[in-house]
Amino acid sequence: MWLEMDVKHRTPRSRTSSMGSDEDDESRQPLLVNDDTEDPGVVDADSMRFFTVEDAVEWVGFGRFQVMIIFFEGAFSISNAMAVMMIAVLAPVLRCEWWLENWQVALFTTMMFAGMLVFSVPFGSVADTYGRWPALWMVAFGMLCFNLLTAFSPNYYWVVILRTMLGVTFAGAPQMDTLLLEFMPSKYRAKAYLIYAVFWSLGGTGAILLAYAVVPRLGWRYLIVFSCIPAFFVLVFFKALPESVRYYMAAGKRIKALQVLERMARLNRTTLPPGKLVKSSEAPRGTMKELFKRKHLRTLIQDIILWCGAGALYYGIVLVSSEIMESKASCTGSAVPGSSDAIPCSCKPLTSKDYISMIVSTYGEFIQIPINLFLVDLIGRKLTMTLNLALVCAFFLLLNLCVSTAWTTFFLFGVRAFISGTFGMVYLYTAEYFPTNVRALAIGTCSTVARVGAMTTPFIAQVLLNYSLSMALYVYGGLAGFCCLVALLLPQDTMGRKLQDDVQVVSTDTQQRREEAA
Repeated sequence: MWLEMDVKHRTPRSRTSSMGSDEDDESRQPLLVNDDTEDPGVVDADSMRFFTVEDAVEWVGFGRFQVMIIFFEGAFSISNAMAVMMIAVLAPVLRCEWWLENWQVALFTTMMFAGMLVFSVPFGSVADTYGRWPALWMVAFGMLCFNLLTAFSPNYYWVVILRTMLGVTFAGAPQMDTLLLEFMPSKYRAKAYLIYAVFWSLGGTGAILLAYAVVPRLGWRYLIVFSCIPAFFVLVFFKALPESVRYYMAAGKRIKALQVLERMARLNRTTLPPGKLVKSSEAPRGTMKELFKRKHLRTLIQDIILWCGAGALYYGIVLVSSEIMESKASCTGSAVPGSSDAIPCSCKPLTSKDYISMIVSTYGEFIQIPINLFLVDLIGRKLTMTLNLALVCAFFLLLNLCVSTAWTTFFLFGVRAFISGTFGMVYLYTAEYFPTNVRALAIGTCSTVARVGAMTTPFIAQVLLNYSLSMALYVYGGLAGFCCLVALLLPQDTMGRKLQDDVQVVSTDTQQRREEAA
Protein backbone atom coordinates (compact mmCIF):
# COMPACT_ATOMS: atom_id res chain seq x y z
CA MET A 1 0.00 0.00 0.00
CA TRP A 2 1.29 3.47 -0.85
CA LEU A 3 1.91 5.75 2.06
CA GLU A 4 0.63 9.28 2.51
CA MET A 5 2.12 11.27 5.33
CA ASP A 6 3.12 14.76 6.36
CA VAL A 7 6.83 15.19 5.74
CA LYS A 8 8.58 17.09 8.51
CA HIS A 9 11.28 19.71 7.99
CA ARG A 10 13.11 21.53 10.71
CA THR A 11 12.33 25.27 10.73
CA PRO A 12 15.42 27.22 9.67
CA ARG A 13 16.52 30.19 11.77
CA SER A 14 16.15 32.60 8.84
CA ARG A 15 13.75 32.12 5.94
CA THR A 16 13.14 34.17 2.84
CA SER A 17 9.52 33.11 2.73
CA SER A 18 7.12 31.25 4.93
CA MET A 19 7.11 28.07 2.84
CA GLY A 20 9.39 28.82 -0.11
CA SER A 21 8.59 28.69 -3.81
CA ASP A 22 6.83 25.84 -5.58
CA GLU A 23 10.11 25.00 -7.32
CA ASP A 24 11.91 24.75 -3.99
CA ASP A 25 9.18 22.47 -2.65
CA GLU A 26 9.49 20.22 -5.69
CA SER A 27 13.25 19.82 -5.24
CA ARG A 28 12.98 18.99 -1.57
CA GLN A 29 14.14 15.48 -0.59
CA PRO A 30 11.37 13.68 1.32
CA LEU A 31 12.36 12.33 4.69
CA LEU A 32 11.40 8.87 5.86
CA VAL A 33 9.77 8.99 9.24
CA ASN A 34 8.01 6.55 11.46
CA ASP A 35 4.21 6.76 11.29
CA ASP A 36 3.90 6.45 15.04
CA THR A 37 6.44 9.06 16.04
CA GLU A 38 6.42 12.82 16.00
CA ASP A 39 9.70 14.75 15.92
CA PRO A 40 9.42 17.75 18.28
CA GLY A 41 10.44 21.20 17.10
CA VAL A 42 9.30 20.73 13.51
CA VAL A 43 6.66 22.26 11.30
CA ASP A 44 4.57 20.63 8.60
CA ALA A 45 5.61 21.07 4.99
CA ASP A 46 3.38 20.24 2.05
CA SER A 47 1.75 16.85 2.37
CA MET A 48 3.64 14.48 0.06
CA ARG A 49 3.09 10.92 -1.10
CA PHE A 50 5.78 8.34 -1.63
CA PHE A 51 6.04 4.56 -1.96
CA THR A 52 8.69 1.88 -1.63
CA VAL A 53 9.33 -1.16 -3.83
CA GLU A 54 7.34 -3.34 -1.44
CA ASP A 55 4.42 -0.89 -1.60
CA ALA A 56 4.50 -0.97 -5.42
CA VAL A 57 4.57 -4.77 -5.58
CA GLU A 58 1.66 -5.03 -3.13
CA TRP A 59 -0.30 -2.29 -4.95
CA VAL A 60 0.12 -3.77 -8.45
CA GLY A 61 -0.64 -7.27 -7.17
CA PHE A 62 -0.37 -10.63 -8.90
CA GLY A 63 -0.89 -10.63 -12.66
CA ARG A 64 0.59 -11.38 -16.06
CA PHE A 65 4.01 -10.05 -15.09
CA GLN A 66 4.29 -12.50 -12.19
CA VAL A 67 3.04 -15.37 -14.38
CA MET A 68 5.72 -14.49 -16.95
CA ILE A 69 8.40 -14.51 -14.23
CA ILE A 70 7.24 -17.89 -12.90
CA PHE A 71 7.26 -19.53 -16.34
CA PHE A 72 10.58 -18.05 -17.46
CA GLU A 73 12.30 -18.97 -14.22
CA GLY A 74 10.54 -22.32 -14.40
CA ALA A 75 12.16 -23.00 -17.77
CA PHE A 76 15.50 -22.01 -16.25
CA SER A 77 14.84 -24.44 -13.38
CA ILE A 78 13.96 -27.28 -15.78
CA SER A 79 17.24 -26.84 -17.68
CA ASN A 80 19.24 -26.79 -14.44
CA ALA A 81 17.44 -29.82 -13.03
CA MET A 82 18.09 -31.84 -16.18
CA ALA A 83 21.81 -31.04 -15.97
CA VAL A 84 22.20 -31.72 -12.24
CA MET A 85 19.87 -34.71 -11.83
CA MET A 86 21.75 -36.49 -14.61
CA ILE A 87 23.97 -37.87 -11.84
CA ALA A 88 21.30 -40.49 -11.10
CA VAL A 89 21.88 -41.95 -14.59
CA LEU A 90 25.52 -41.12 -15.35
CA ALA A 91 26.90 -42.71 -12.18
CA PRO A 92 25.75 -46.30 -12.91
CA VAL A 93 26.29 -45.96 -16.68
CA LEU A 94 29.89 -44.73 -16.36
CA ARG A 95 30.60 -47.31 -13.66
CA CYS A 96 30.00 -50.03 -16.25
CA GLU A 97 31.55 -48.28 -19.25
CA TRP A 98 34.86 -47.41 -17.55
CA TRP A 99 34.85 -50.08 -14.79
CA LEU A 100 34.80 -47.59 -11.94
CA GLU A 101 35.07 -48.57 -8.30
CA ASN A 102 32.62 -47.38 -5.65
CA TRP A 103 34.86 -44.57 -4.41
CA GLN A 104 35.37 -43.30 -7.98
CA VAL A 105 31.61 -43.12 -8.53
CA ALA A 106 31.22 -41.29 -5.22
CA LEU A 107 34.05 -38.88 -6.14
CA PHE A 108 32.45 -38.15 -9.52
CA THR A 109 29.28 -37.05 -7.71
CA THR A 110 31.06 -35.28 -4.86
CA MET A 111 33.22 -33.07 -7.08
CA MET A 112 30.16 -31.51 -8.69
CA PHE A 113 28.92 -30.50 -5.25
CA ALA A 114 32.42 -29.31 -4.35
CA GLY A 115 32.19 -26.81 -7.20
CA MET A 116 28.87 -25.59 -5.82
CA LEU A 117 30.38 -25.34 -2.34
CA VAL A 118 33.33 -23.17 -3.31
CA PHE A 119 31.41 -20.64 -5.43
CA SER A 120 28.05 -20.28 -3.67
CA VAL A 121 29.19 -17.33 -1.52
CA PRO A 122 31.08 -15.54 -4.34
CA PHE A 123 27.99 -15.76 -6.55
CA GLY A 124 25.89 -14.30 -3.74
CA SER A 125 28.33 -11.42 -3.38
CA VAL A 126 28.33 -10.82 -7.16
CA ALA A 127 24.52 -10.77 -7.19
CA ASP A 128 24.38 -8.26 -4.33
CA THR A 129 27.08 -6.03 -5.84
CA TYR A 130 26.46 -6.18 -9.60
CA GLY A 131 22.87 -7.38 -9.77
CA ARG A 132 20.88 -10.60 -10.03
CA TRP A 133 20.69 -10.51 -13.85
CA PRO A 134 24.46 -10.65 -14.61
CA ALA A 135 24.96 -13.42 -12.05
CA LEU A 136 22.12 -15.49 -13.49
CA TRP A 137 23.30 -14.97 -17.07
CA MET A 138 26.69 -16.39 -16.04
CA VAL A 139 24.88 -19.40 -14.56
CA ALA A 140 22.81 -20.02 -17.71
CA PHE A 141 25.83 -19.69 -20.02
CA GLY A 142 28.11 -21.82 -17.85
CA MET A 143 25.55 -24.58 -17.33
CA LEU A 144 25.01 -24.90 -21.08
CA CYS A 145 28.72 -24.89 -21.97
CA PHE A 146 30.03 -27.30 -19.33
CA ASN A 147 27.12 -29.70 -19.65
CA LEU A 148 27.57 -29.85 -23.43
CA LEU A 149 31.34 -30.32 -23.16
CA THR A 150 30.78 -33.31 -20.85
CA ALA A 151 29.35 -35.20 -23.83
CA PHE A 152 32.77 -35.02 -25.53
CA SER A 153 34.81 -36.19 -22.53
CA PRO A 154 37.46 -38.76 -23.57
CA ASN A 155 37.82 -40.34 -20.12
CA TYR A 156 36.70 -40.39 -16.49
CA TYR A 157 38.99 -37.55 -15.39
CA TRP A 158 37.58 -35.12 -17.94
CA VAL A 159 34.06 -35.97 -16.83
CA VAL A 160 35.04 -35.20 -13.22
CA ILE A 161 36.62 -31.86 -14.21
CA LEU A 162 33.67 -30.75 -16.35
CA ARG A 163 31.05 -31.83 -13.80
CA THR A 164 33.01 -29.86 -11.20
CA MET A 165 32.82 -26.78 -13.42
CA LEU A 166 29.11 -27.45 -13.90
CA GLY A 167 28.79 -27.34 -10.13
CA VAL A 168 30.73 -24.06 -10.04
CA THR A 169 28.21 -22.37 -12.34
CA PHE A 170 25.19 -24.00 -10.70
CA ALA A 171 26.29 -22.40 -7.42
CA GLY A 172 24.65 -19.17 -8.58
CA ALA A 173 21.28 -20.73 -9.45
CA PRO A 174 19.64 -19.98 -6.05
CA GLN A 175 19.71 -16.29 -6.98
CA MET A 176 16.84 -17.08 -9.35
CA ASP A 177 14.72 -17.95 -6.31
CA THR A 178 15.65 -14.61 -4.75
CA LEU A 179 14.58 -12.73 -7.87
CA LEU A 180 11.28 -14.59 -8.04
CA LEU A 181 10.29 -13.78 -4.46
CA GLU A 182 11.17 -10.09 -4.82
CA PHE A 183 8.45 -9.65 -7.46
CA MET A 184 5.72 -11.53 -5.60
CA PRO A 185 3.12 -9.82 -3.36
CA SER A 186 3.27 -11.20 0.18
CA LYS A 187 -0.18 -12.78 -0.15
CA TYR A 188 0.93 -14.94 -3.08
CA ARG A 189 4.64 -15.36 -2.33
CA ALA A 190 4.58 -18.81 -0.73
CA LYS A 191 2.10 -20.27 -3.21
CA ALA A 192 3.98 -18.82 -6.19
CA TYR A 193 7.26 -20.29 -4.95
CA LEU A 194 5.77 -23.74 -4.39
CA ILE A 195 4.24 -23.70 -7.87
CA TYR A 196 7.61 -22.61 -9.26
CA ALA A 197 9.19 -25.62 -7.50
CA VAL A 198 7.11 -27.89 -9.76
CA PHE A 199 9.41 -27.00 -12.65
CA TRP A 200 12.46 -28.45 -10.88
CA SER A 201 10.54 -31.69 -10.38
CA LEU A 202 9.54 -31.65 -14.06
CA GLY A 203 13.19 -31.25 -15.03
CA GLY A 204 14.28 -34.14 -12.80
CA THR A 205 11.54 -36.40 -14.15
CA GLY A 206 12.31 -35.29 -17.71
CA ALA A 207 15.98 -36.20 -17.28
CA ILE A 208 15.11 -39.80 -16.32
CA LEU A 209 12.50 -40.12 -19.09
CA LEU A 210 15.02 -38.83 -21.63
CA ALA A 211 17.63 -41.27 -20.33
CA TYR A 212 15.14 -44.13 -20.64
CA ALA A 213 14.54 -43.23 -24.29
CA VAL A 214 18.09 -42.33 -25.34
CA VAL A 215 20.73 -44.27 -23.35
CA PRO A 216 19.80 -47.85 -24.42
CA ARG A 217 19.74 -46.80 -28.09
CA LEU A 218 22.26 -43.98 -28.53
CA GLY A 219 24.33 -43.88 -25.34
CA TRP A 220 24.98 -41.36 -22.57
CA ARG A 221 26.75 -38.80 -24.76
CA TYR A 222 23.65 -38.17 -26.86
CA LEU A 223 21.64 -37.99 -23.64
CA ILE A 224 23.72 -35.04 -22.46
CA VAL A 225 23.49 -33.28 -25.84
CA PHE A 226 19.69 -33.57 -25.87
CA SER A 227 19.47 -32.40 -22.25
CA CYS A 228 21.13 -29.11 -23.28
CA ILE A 229 18.22 -28.07 -25.54
CA PRO A 230 16.16 -26.35 -22.77
CA ALA A 231 19.26 -24.46 -21.58
CA PHE A 232 19.89 -23.18 -25.12
CA PHE A 233 16.39 -21.67 -25.39
CA VAL A 234 16.65 -20.14 -21.91
CA LEU A 235 19.86 -18.38 -22.93
CA VAL A 236 18.34 -17.13 -26.21
CA PHE A 237 15.42 -15.46 -24.41
CA PHE A 238 17.34 -14.38 -21.32
CA LYS A 239 16.89 -10.67 -22.04
CA ALA A 240 13.22 -11.04 -21.15
CA LEU A 241 14.20 -11.52 -17.52
CA PRO A 242 14.10 -8.23 -15.56
CA GLU A 243 16.71 -7.12 -13.05
CA SER A 244 15.79 -7.02 -9.38
CA VAL A 245 14.08 -3.73 -8.49
CA ARG A 246 15.32 -4.03 -4.93
CA TYR A 247 18.88 -4.35 -6.20
CA TYR A 248 18.44 -1.20 -8.32
CA MET A 249 17.17 0.73 -5.29
CA ALA A 250 19.94 -0.58 -3.03
CA ALA A 251 22.47 0.45 -5.71
CA GLY A 252 20.97 3.94 -6.04
CA LYS A 253 19.58 3.35 -9.57
CA ARG A 254 16.09 4.65 -8.87
CA ILE A 255 15.16 5.47 -12.48
CA LYS A 256 15.94 1.94 -13.68
CA ALA A 257 13.97 0.54 -10.77
CA LEU A 258 11.01 2.70 -11.73
CA GLN A 259 11.19 1.48 -15.33
CA VAL A 260 10.93 -2.15 -14.21
CA LEU A 261 8.01 -1.33 -11.92
CA GLU A 262 6.25 0.52 -14.75
CA ARG A 263 6.70 -2.54 -16.98
CA MET A 264 5.19 -4.69 -14.23
CA ALA A 265 2.21 -2.36 -13.87
CA ARG A 266 1.71 -2.17 -17.64
CA LEU A 267 1.64 -5.96 -18.05
CA ASN A 268 -0.75 -6.26 -15.12
CA ARG A 269 -2.97 -3.57 -16.71
CA THR A 270 -2.81 -1.25 -13.77
CA THR A 271 -0.76 1.72 -12.58
CA LEU A 272 1.80 2.33 -9.88
CA PRO A 273 0.67 3.98 -6.64
CA PRO A 274 0.68 7.81 -6.73
CA GLY A 275 3.79 9.50 -5.41
CA LYS A 276 7.53 9.12 -5.68
CA LEU A 277 9.52 5.91 -5.48
CA VAL A 278 11.89 5.92 -2.51
CA LYS A 279 14.02 3.38 -0.73
CA SER A 280 13.77 2.53 2.93
CA SER A 281 17.25 3.64 3.96
CA GLU A 282 20.87 3.47 3.00
CA ALA A 283 22.75 0.43 4.27
CA PRO A 284 25.92 -1.47 3.40
CA ARG A 285 25.27 -4.02 0.69
CA GLY A 286 26.38 -7.61 0.49
CA THR A 287 28.94 -7.76 3.33
CA MET A 288 29.58 -10.68 5.65
CA LYS A 289 29.67 -8.23 8.56
CA GLU A 290 26.05 -7.28 7.90
CA LEU A 291 25.04 -10.92 7.45
CA PHE A 292 26.56 -12.06 10.74
CA LYS A 293 25.08 -9.33 12.90
CA ARG A 294 24.04 -10.54 16.32
CA LYS A 295 20.38 -9.86 15.58
CA HIS A 296 20.30 -12.59 12.93
CA LEU A 297 23.08 -14.90 14.14
CA ARG A 298 20.91 -17.56 15.79
CA THR A 299 18.58 -17.83 12.80
CA LEU A 300 21.53 -17.92 10.41
CA ILE A 301 23.13 -20.84 12.29
CA GLN A 302 19.86 -22.77 12.34
CA ASP A 303 19.35 -22.04 8.64
CA ILE A 304 22.84 -23.36 7.91
CA ILE A 305 22.04 -26.64 9.70
CA LEU A 306 18.74 -26.99 7.84
CA TRP A 307 20.30 -26.32 4.44
CA CYS A 308 23.12 -28.80 5.09
CA GLY A 309 20.68 -31.49 6.20
CA ALA A 310 18.30 -30.84 3.30
CA GLY A 311 21.16 -31.11 0.80
CA ALA A 312 22.34 -34.44 2.21
CA LEU A 313 18.84 -35.90 2.44
CA TYR A 314 17.55 -34.74 -0.96
CA TYR A 315 20.50 -35.90 -3.04
CA GLY A 316 20.79 -38.99 -0.85
CA ILE A 317 17.33 -40.24 -1.78
CA VAL A 318 18.02 -39.39 -5.44
CA LEU A 319 21.10 -41.64 -5.40
CA VAL A 320 19.73 -44.56 -3.36
CA SER A 321 16.23 -44.94 -4.83
CA SER A 322 17.14 -47.45 -7.54
CA GLU A 323 19.41 -49.36 -5.14
CA ILE A 324 16.66 -49.73 -2.54
CA MET A 325 14.06 -50.76 -5.12
CA GLU A 326 16.36 -53.56 -6.33
CA SER A 327 17.63 -54.60 -2.93
CA LYS A 328 16.63 -57.97 -1.50
CA ALA A 329 18.29 -57.07 1.77
CA SER A 330 15.77 -54.58 3.15
CA CYS A 331 14.73 -57.11 5.83
CA THR A 332 18.22 -58.10 7.02
CA GLY A 333 20.31 -54.98 6.38
CA SER A 334 22.99 -57.00 4.59
CA ALA A 335 24.91 -55.79 1.55
CA VAL A 336 23.07 -54.77 -1.55
CA PRO A 337 23.11 -57.56 -4.14
CA GLY A 338 25.61 -57.06 -6.87
CA SER A 339 28.29 -55.53 -4.60
CA SER A 340 31.21 -57.64 -3.53
CA ASP A 341 34.66 -56.98 -2.16
CA ALA A 342 36.00 -59.56 -4.59
CA ILE A 343 34.78 -57.56 -7.56
CA PRO A 344 36.39 -54.10 -7.79
CA CYS A 345 33.58 -52.79 -9.97
CA SER A 346 29.99 -53.39 -8.85
CA CYS A 347 28.68 -53.00 -12.37
CA LYS A 348 24.92 -53.31 -12.68
CA PRO A 349 23.73 -52.00 -16.07
CA LEU A 350 20.48 -50.08 -15.81
CA THR A 351 17.51 -52.07 -17.05
CA SER A 352 14.06 -50.88 -18.09
CA LYS A 353 12.85 -51.80 -14.61
CA ASP A 354 15.52 -49.57 -13.06
CA TYR A 355 14.52 -46.61 -15.20
CA ILE A 356 10.85 -47.12 -14.39
CA SER A 357 11.67 -47.32 -10.67
CA MET A 358 13.54 -44.01 -10.83
CA ILE A 359 10.76 -42.36 -12.83
CA VAL A 360 8.14 -43.53 -10.36
CA SER A 361 10.18 -42.29 -7.39
CA THR A 362 10.44 -38.80 -8.90
CA TYR A 363 6.64 -38.52 -8.85
CA GLY A 364 6.92 -38.18 -5.10
CA GLU A 365 8.12 -34.61 -5.59
CA PHE A 366 4.72 -33.67 -7.01
CA ILE A 367 2.78 -35.12 -4.07
CA GLN A 368 3.97 -32.57 -1.52
CA ILE A 369 3.04 -29.52 -3.59
CA PRO A 370 -0.72 -29.41 -2.84
CA ILE A 371 -0.03 -30.37 0.78
CA ASN A 372 2.45 -27.54 1.33
CA LEU A 373 0.27 -25.11 -0.64
CA PHE A 374 -2.48 -25.78 1.88
CA LEU A 375 -0.29 -25.71 5.00
CA VAL A 376 2.19 -22.90 4.31
CA ASP A 377 -0.29 -20.06 4.90
CA LEU A 378 -2.34 -22.00 7.45
CA ILE A 379 0.23 -23.09 10.05
CA GLY A 380 3.21 -21.07 8.79
CA ARG A 381 6.62 -21.75 7.27
CA LYS A 382 8.25 -23.03 10.45
CA LEU A 383 5.67 -25.67 11.34
CA THR A 384 5.29 -26.78 7.72
CA MET A 385 9.05 -27.32 7.54
CA THR A 386 9.01 -29.19 10.86
CA LEU A 387 6.19 -31.47 9.71
CA ASN A 388 7.97 -32.23 6.43
CA LEU A 389 11.18 -33.22 8.23
CA ALA A 390 9.31 -35.36 10.77
CA LEU A 391 7.73 -37.32 7.92
CA VAL A 392 11.09 -37.67 6.14
CA CYS A 393 12.55 -39.16 9.33
CA ALA A 394 9.61 -41.57 9.70
CA PHE A 395 9.71 -42.78 6.09
CA PHE A 396 13.49 -43.32 6.14
CA LEU A 397 13.13 -45.52 9.24
CA LEU A 398 10.16 -47.38 7.73
CA LEU A 399 12.34 -48.35 4.75
CA ASN A 400 14.10 -50.79 7.10
CA LEU A 401 10.93 -52.85 7.53
CA CYS A 402 10.45 -56.19 5.77
CA VAL A 403 7.54 -55.27 3.52
CA SER A 404 6.34 -55.79 -0.03
CA THR A 405 7.65 -53.88 -3.03
CA ALA A 406 4.46 -51.80 -3.07
CA TRP A 407 5.05 -50.61 0.51
CA THR A 408 8.74 -49.95 -0.21
CA THR A 409 7.71 -47.83 -3.19
CA PHE A 410 5.25 -45.93 -0.99
CA PHE A 411 7.95 -45.21 1.61
CA LEU A 412 10.31 -43.98 -1.12
CA PHE A 413 7.53 -41.74 -2.37
CA GLY A 414 7.16 -40.33 1.10
CA VAL A 415 10.85 -39.55 1.51
CA ARG A 416 11.15 -37.99 -1.95
CA ALA A 417 7.97 -35.97 -1.48
CA PHE A 418 8.66 -34.44 1.90
CA ILE A 419 12.39 -33.82 1.54
CA SER A 420 11.57 -31.95 -1.68
CA GLY A 421 9.00 -29.97 0.30
CA THR A 422 11.58 -29.28 3.00
CA PHE A 423 14.05 -27.88 0.49
CA GLY A 424 11.38 -25.57 -0.88
CA MET A 425 10.40 -24.35 2.59
CA VAL A 426 13.97 -23.66 3.72
CA TYR A 427 14.58 -21.63 0.53
CA LEU A 428 11.39 -19.68 1.17
CA TYR A 429 12.12 -19.05 4.85
CA THR A 430 15.67 -17.82 4.21
CA ALA A 431 14.62 -15.46 1.40
CA GLU A 432 11.79 -14.00 3.49
CA TYR A 433 13.79 -13.62 6.69
CA PHE A 434 16.90 -11.81 5.43
CA PRO A 435 16.72 -8.22 4.09
CA THR A 436 17.48 -7.13 0.54
CA ASN A 437 21.04 -5.92 1.08
CA VAL A 438 22.23 -9.34 2.31
CA ARG A 439 19.51 -11.63 0.96
CA ALA A 440 21.52 -12.99 -1.97
CA LEU A 441 24.61 -13.34 0.23
CA ALA A 442 22.58 -15.20 2.87
CA ILE A 443 21.18 -17.62 0.30
CA GLY A 444 24.65 -18.04 -1.19
CA THR A 445 26.14 -18.80 2.23
CA CYS A 446 23.39 -21.25 3.13
CA SER A 447 23.63 -22.83 -0.31
CA THR A 448 27.33 -23.36 0.34
CA VAL A 449 26.68 -25.47 3.42
CA ALA A 450 23.93 -27.34 1.57
CA ARG A 451 26.66 -28.46 -0.81
CA VAL A 452 28.67 -29.73 2.17
CA GLY A 453 25.77 -32.04 2.92
CA ALA A 454 25.45 -32.97 -0.74
CA MET A 455 29.21 -33.70 -0.93
CA THR A 456 29.06 -36.17 1.95
CA THR A 457 25.92 -38.00 0.83
CA PRO A 458 27.53 -39.99 -2.06
CA PHE A 459 29.77 -41.75 0.46
CA ILE A 460 26.65 -42.79 2.38
CA ALA A 461 24.49 -43.61 -0.64
CA GLN A 462 27.16 -45.20 -2.86
CA VAL A 463 29.75 -46.58 -0.42
CA LEU A 464 28.21 -47.22 3.03
CA LEU A 465 25.00 -48.56 1.46
CA ASN A 466 27.02 -51.26 -0.32
CA TYR A 467 28.06 -52.59 3.09
CA SER A 468 24.87 -52.10 5.10
CA LEU A 469 21.57 -50.79 3.82
CA SER A 470 20.15 -50.43 7.34
CA MET A 471 23.10 -48.39 8.58
CA ALA A 472 22.76 -45.95 5.68
CA LEU A 473 19.02 -45.56 6.29
CA TYR A 474 19.53 -44.99 10.03
CA VAL A 475 22.08 -42.26 9.27
CA TYR A 476 19.59 -40.49 7.00
CA GLY A 477 16.71 -40.98 9.45
CA GLY A 478 18.74 -39.60 12.36
CA LEU A 479 19.81 -36.58 10.34
CA ALA A 480 16.19 -35.84 9.38
CA GLY A 481 15.12 -36.10 13.04
CA PHE A 482 17.82 -33.68 14.17
CA CYS A 483 16.88 -31.16 11.46
CA CYS A 484 13.23 -31.48 12.51
CA LEU A 485 14.16 -30.34 16.02
CA VAL A 486 16.22 -27.43 14.65
CA ALA A 487 13.29 -26.27 12.49
CA LEU A 488 10.92 -26.43 15.45
CA LEU A 489 13.25 -24.17 17.48
CA LEU A 490 13.48 -21.41 14.86
CA PRO A 491 12.86 -18.12 16.73
CA GLN A 492 10.15 -16.73 14.44
CA ASP A 493 7.94 -17.45 11.46
CA THR A 494 7.91 -15.33 8.31
CA MET A 495 4.29 -15.97 7.31
CA GLY A 496 2.60 -12.75 6.16
CA ARG A 497 5.76 -10.71 6.62
CA LYS A 498 6.86 -8.28 3.91
CA LEU A 499 10.33 -8.61 2.45
CA GLN A 500 12.67 -6.28 4.33
CA ASP A 501 14.88 -3.81 2.50
CA ASP A 502 17.36 -3.18 5.33
CA VAL A 503 18.84 -5.01 8.29
CA GLN A 504 18.67 -1.88 10.41
CA VAL A 505 15.77 -1.26 12.74
CA VAL A 506 13.37 1.47 11.54
CA SER A 507 14.49 4.74 13.03
CA THR A 508 12.93 8.18 13.43
CA ASP A 509 16.27 9.96 13.08
CA THR A 510 15.95 12.09 9.97
CA GLN A 511 19.67 11.90 9.29
CA GLN A 512 19.42 8.12 8.96
CA ARG A 513 16.15 8.11 7.03
CA ARG A 514 16.82 10.33 4.03
CA GLU A 515 14.98 9.27 0.89
CA GLU A 516 15.64 9.51 -2.79
CA ALA A 517 13.10 11.38 -4.90
CA ALA A 518 13.03 12.51 -8.48
